[in-house]
Amino acid sequence: MTTDDATDPRNPYVLARQTFMRYAEAVGLERRHRGKDMATRMTTPDRSIEFRLSLTHDDGTIRAYSASRVQFNDDRGPYKGGLRFHPTGTLDHCKALAFWMYLKTAVVDIPFGGAKGAVAVDYDTLSLSEKERLTKKYALVLRNDIGQQKDIPAPDVGTGEREMTWIMDAWRMIHGTYDRGIVTGKPVTIGGSQGRVTATGRGVFFCVEEAARRWKMTLKGATAAVQGFGKVGSSAAAFLADAGMKIVAASDVSGAVVNRKGLNVAALKRHADESGGVTGFAGGEPMDRDALLEMDVDLLVPAALENALTNDNADRVKARFVAEGANGPTTPAADEILTRRGIRIIPDILCNAGGVTVSYFEWVQNRQEFYWPADQVDAELRRIMTAAFAHVAATADEHGCTLREAAYRIAIERVAEAMLRRGTQ
Repeated sequence: MTTDDATDPRNPYVLARQTFMRYAEAVGLERRHRGKDMATRMTTPDRSIEFRLSLTHDDGTIRAYSASRVQFNDDRGPYKGGLRFHPTGTLDHCKALAFWMYLKTAVVDIPFGGAKGAVAVDYDTLSLSEKERLTKKYALVLRNDIGQQKDIPAPDVGTGEREMTWIMDAWRMIHGTYDRGIVTGKPVTIGGSQGRVTATGRGVFFCVEEAARRWKMTLKGATAAVQGFGKVGSSAAAFLADAGMKIVAASDVSGAVVNRKGLNVAALKRHADESGGVTGFAGGEPMDRDALLEMDVDLLVPAALENALTNDNADRVKARFVAEGANGPTTPAADEILTRRGIRIIPDILCNAGGVTVSYFEWVQNRQEFYWPADQVDAELRRIMTAAFAHVAATADEHGCTLREAAYRIAIERVAEAMLRRGTQ
């Protein structure tokens, strides 16, 4: 189990705050709102819940796991955010991810705040029954802290439709009510939304399309490398390949594969699903995972965990532009290096907002008990993502800044306005 260290230069919450403060200063947050301590209020979680989950394993042994849920700013709507089952699931990781979430929902202008939950566990080592007990116990502990008007969990690293269904079932058993809107990311058969599984990857693709128009790059024949061939990376790769891009390399926890003529993305996905990773794929050659980040490609898609691009490797990145499919893949120091070198970045709080946007659609559908066809979901997602990109791009042009600074300017101003309109207490 990992621990949080506020002095660790790679602590994601520390890095998230640094990035926020940099752009809060650019927008003049404290100067424009003197005496209201806005920066502290906007960088401190409303509530952090940390607790122990004791799980009885199938062999009768009992083990305690560290668990948490961070609720970070609900000025624009109920808390919203994923549930991560991973050894890196510490409190500070949750703070950072919840922080980015409330900024992300503000950028795409959907009425949510930010939240994130985690259990620090090597989830893949658990049996199916152990996984169900752990998930439902997590929901039991937080039975009074989540709800469709309060805090709506969703899938994240290590979790998916199955875990969301277990949480909904636990809620039903505890409260005696069938509330589909308690979580998003459910199977379509029990109230999930069409298009949710691939939503984040599709949102990445929509942003890449808009960036290609802005930066005058033809997608057909262009090359891309995808770090993190999981739910987000694999779907983004599929949409990019459908548009004519050559996905020349992909990686996951098992390793990395490369094929300069282009990987068969559908075949690679089948192989990864069947074997547990990209390693051993017959349609590509093995390569070093870290070397993927430094390949000479048109597009790099970091879609794994935080801190992929740092000051240790940013000088060696050769991609023309970067589309951040993951949360926090670029440290502030790396961001400065890449920007100085002329490498364009589509920031995470815009680029990977497709998932939470379709989660919002699911929440809306659950509240109405009226469900949309897939083409309507995709059309609405495209509308929101392209409008958000256009707003960010226009703000960048207006202020002569990067897309990241522009996205933060928009988010900070929207949340600050909501905060002030709600009152000063």
